[in-house]
Amino acid sequence: MSKSLRGPRKRAIAALLFFLQGGRCCYCRRWLTLTYAPYKRRPEAATIEHLRRQADGGRHRLENLALACKACNDRRGAMDWLTYSSWIRNEF
Repeated sequence: MSKSLRGPRKRAIAALLFFLQGGRCCYCRRWLTLTYAPYKRRPEAATIEHLRRQADGGRHRLENLALACKACNDRRGAMDWLTYSSWIRNEF
């Protein structure tokens, strides 16, 4: 699954992840909304997240993908996914 995430393939992966995650963000557990433009800017909009960032060598493989709300995806930055998840849920 190393092909790019675009078009119908991206929508199918987002729908599968939405089902597997019970419709919740992988970080903050907020309810997600599967949506198309112009609503993709909303904080609860579902975004495909690479758990291991592409900048760190992460690939477009299903085991490396999760759905995150736009708010979490925008805030995560360079932090690894597990640390960010614990931080956002106040588990420290």
